[in-house]
Amino acid sequence: MRNQRILIVFIFLSLLSRVEAQQLFQNIKGTVLDADSHQPLPGVNVYILDSNPTLGTITSPEGDFSLNNVPIGRHNIQISFLGYEAAIIREVVVGSAKEVVLNIKLKEQFNALNEIVVKPEERKDKPQNSMATLSARSFSVEEAMRYAGGWNDPARLASSFAGVSMAEGVNDNAIVIRGNAPKGILWRLEGVEIPAPNHLNGVNNGGGIETVFSVNMLANSDFFTGAFPAEYGNAMSGAFDMKFRTGNNQERESTFQVGSQGIDISSEGPLKKGSEASYLFNYRYSTMGLIGNIMDGNFGLPTYQDLSFKVHLPTSQAGEFSLWGIGGLSSVAFDPDSDPMEWKNTFDNNKYDTGSDIAATGMNHKINIGSKSYVNTSLALTYDRFTMVSDQISADQSSVALANHYEDNTKLIISSYINHKFNNKHSNRTGINHTTQWYDIDVQGNPNPEEQPGLIEIADQNGTADYMQLYSQSKFRIKPTWDVNVGIHTSYYGVNNELVFEPRLGSTWRFIPMHSFSLAYGKHSKLEPLRFYEASGSNGDLLNPDLAVTKAHHFVFSYDYRINSNLKLKVEPYYQHLYDVPVVEGSTISLINYEWDMYFSDPLNNSGTGSNVGVDITLERYMKEGLYYMLTGSIFDSKYIGGDGVEYNTSFNRNFVFNLLGGKEWAVKGNNTIGLNGKLTYMGGNRFTPPDQEASHQAQMVVLDESKAFEWQEENKLFLDIGINYRINKSKVAHVITIQAKNVLMQSEMFGWAYDFEQQKVVEHGLTMMYPYLTYRLEF
Repeated sequence: MRNQRILIVFIFLSLLSRVEAQQLFQNIKGTVLDADSHQPLPGVNVYILDSNPTLGTITSPEGDFSLNNVPIGRHNIQISFLGYEAAIIREVVVGSAKEVVLNIKLKEQFNALNEIVVKPEERKDKPQNSMATLSARSFSVEEAMRYAGGWNDPARLASSFAGVSMAEGVNDNAIVIRGNAPKGILWRLEGVEIPAPNHLNGVNNGGGIETVFSVNMLANSDFFTGAFPAEYGNAMSGAFDMKFRTGNNQERESTFQVGSQGIDISSEGPLKKGSEASYLFNYRYSTMGLIGNIMDGNFGLPTYQDLSFKVHLPTSQAGEFSLWGIGGLSSVAFDPDSDPMEWKNTFDNNKYDTGSDIAATGMNHKINIGSKSYVNTSLALTYDRFTMVSDQISADQSSVALANHYEDNTKLIISSYINHKFNNKHSNRTGINHTTQWYDIDVQGNPNPEEQPGLIEIADQNGTADYMQLYSQSKFRIKPTWDVNVGIHTSYYGVNNELVFEPRLGSTWRFIPMHSFSLAYGKHSKLEPLRFYEASGSNGDLLNPDLAVTKAHHFVFSYDYRINSNLKLKVEPYYQHLYDVPVVEGSTISLINYEWDMYFSDPLNNSGTGSNVGVDITLERYMKEGLYYMLTGSIFDSKYIGGDGVEYNTSFNRNFVFNLLGGKEWAVKGNNTIGLNGKLTYMGGNRFTPPDQEASHQAQMVVLDESKAFEWQEENKLFLDIGINYRINKSKVAHVITIQAKNVLMQSEMFGWAYDFEQQKVVEHGLTMMYPYLTYRLEF
């Protein structure tokens, strides 16, 4: 049967590609801007390296360019302009179905030169944000589609980068950055903070099945793992700065994709013929939801759908306007079998119904002021809702209530910044963000289900809260080999009336060609989930009216070695000190180990601390002649001190993660390409608080020994993901078939503890299986 399936796949591929081999062409177009002022650059030379005859052009007065009739395949594009550092964009994928649109930023040379003598910059991982010193990189949509295990998900893609770890299954895409909880990540879209954009995301937990982002929508975006620039606030561990691309304003193009994760429909084009305005949208419905609707039975399969859009409206005098939006609906429910004899453990008799919805929409406006400044202003509305009802059913059909959770948040966000380039040695960005939040919280939980059969009130509040952020940051080019970034971020939170000042500083010294040292420091803070600030006691009074936000000092050092134009080595030691961490006095409980199902009837105080120390290593070869690879390693130690004054491992302290990622791409049958990709991950096991077997036996459910917080650790894990991509290019249409397998080595994956009714004890509960990922993509 297995051989028959393989034969069917290859017959299908052969039928799709059975055409006369003919040379196919496509257009590459885009805009070239000054990296600091974002002013268009006219007269820039744009050409394809090694093309014969040379394919090239120059930009228009508006900075636009178009390279027509480019042969399909991968190409290296060089951009050069007198007085600016030349750049090379390597391995640009040119397909037959869609035009390629590039937005390129050139950096002005330190000293004006009569002719270009500077070697072109070729680093494709360089962050889009020029204020970033280190612990930052750009990632592309093409990488999310190509990397094994990436599954078209930016969060899963980031798990391949140094300093990042993630559970290797499909049930959770929450990422841990340098030992910090996933809730510490800031998510921004189009410059605006949005709720954690994951399907089935517990409020502010940071993880879910997959993000609501579609690769059909995304432009190159930035990912930060520490000591980020001053414009990023309300972030503890890292930040995703996501961008939607602008739709094609000349040609209508569409994509249809169907696979194991969902069905996608995407379209883009001009709003009207001859207009500079464009639209872009994508809709997706989950395959698991479709299966659940068709099949009988209670499988606990999640259902989700999402919609994204962007409308770009440029004007000749009033600047550029854009309307954008994103939204996701998701739910999952499970009702235990009515026959208790079918129950094997406490996962089988847990009844739950969970829903998670998020949405964000906004309008951005950008306008140039003079030749060296621009102002960017955003007005946005975000929404997130989380509901959960959970009960543990007993054999006599009685139940123990675990949670009845409802949380609803709506935010109105107004933000604006002015970016000014004083000269080629100094640029500054200064901005303000104001958020008004309307919240409705009704959370009932059971902190001790083994003793308490009913629920207690955790928080029951509704009202408004204001959050204000001010920042200013400057980049100074002291010498051609020395850059300094300095800034300050100030925030005020109305719920607890706390004012926080956060200085940021970074410096890079290119002491000899191809070698550089960087240092960075940043103070950062992150709001806890609102229900902890609004928690109430038995008398109805607030338990934590003066609870401060969690804070951290980040110290990072970096050594960067450009081994050659296509290979780089980066080593980043770091230290993070966390303080003002909310804890329960006299216990091991700390929000440093936050999970969405934490419920406390005791007050919290800010006496907790934590530390993360480690080193991240990256050896990366950018794709050249179809070959790429990346070796990343992270060795770290993550500890915390709880309310009892004792130091423990955090729940995220895996101690080490190593990734080997790579692949090879070949041209086949003239116009088609096939790529083989793989990822090997070796990492420490998850940590759990061990069970109290005697208490668990008496309660017939899992009871943890809280005095031994996170002492127990799984054995080390070895995961292998593999994938194959096959692209068939035809005139005006392309077929892309992706087959991936996650966890090929069938490594066991532990979800947590479960009480086994037959063995009458607590056992490890998890799953051992290989996850298939199949997609067929049609571009036209």
